Amino acid sequence: MITLYDFPATLSYKSTSPFVWRVRFALNIKGIQHQTEWVEYADLEKRFKELGLPPSGKKPDGSPFYTVPAIYDDSTNTQISDSLKIIKYLDQTYPNTPRIIPPGTNVLNTAFDWGLGQAFFKLWPLLAPNIVTNLKGASSDKYRQRLEAVTGMSMEQLKENKELQEKLWAEAQEALKVPSSWFKTSDGKVQGGPWIMGNEVTMSDLITSSNIGFAAINAGEDSEEWKRIDGWSEGLWSALWERTRPYLKVY
Repeated sequence: MITLYDFPATLSYKSTSPFVWRVRFALNIKGIQHQTEWVEYADLEKRFKELGLPPSGKKPDGSPFYTVPAIYDDSTNTQISDSLKIIKYLDQTYPNTPRIIPPGTNVLNTAFDWGLGQAFFKLWPLLAPNIVTNLKGASSDKYRQRLEAVTGMSMEQLKENKELQEKLWAEAQEALKVPSSWFKTSDGKVQGGPWIMGNEVTMSDLITSSNIGFAAINAGEDSEEWKRIDGWSEGLWSALWERTRPYLKVY
């Protein structure tokens, strides 16, 4: 069985990281048996070192950086961190399941990741205070520190700075025009789908739906913030989110 490592939040789907959602979507699409081990956000590095899980990357000072997602597959005694590496592993190790990364799609996937990343880099400071609120104790404190380090101000100052918030909203809206256009034909109509490459779910769908899910879950599906984001796409994002729901089950 595969163990997927994630950190818990008091949200409707318990999970908040879009990168974990990519892996969880892939596991559910493929029908691979798995379980989730919840590790508090503040304890990720300590717990991952205890388990011998590899770091996801490096910090600016060159030291190892540990974060979710990570998996352990006891059938092959394999430990992996980083969502793309994990999904490549799943495709290679479980070839009789739906393939998430078809041959020749790396450039397309990189474009989707870059385009959506630009938009959600602007949205993240607007949604991150909700994550701080939905984490507990030391985990909430650590996530707040991350937010304040990125923005260069306290969370309270960020919430009070309406001018900066509107600037970020406007920049996110502009940045989302590019990825939303990829779902439309030259005359502005939404492509047939139901997925980006037709009837099969691929990595581009996971990249897109995990980012959209991040917005819906962390803003709140009934919130004005989510309605605002969805309104930019004339309902495209909420339609994608609804198609994604069957793959949201957390084990």
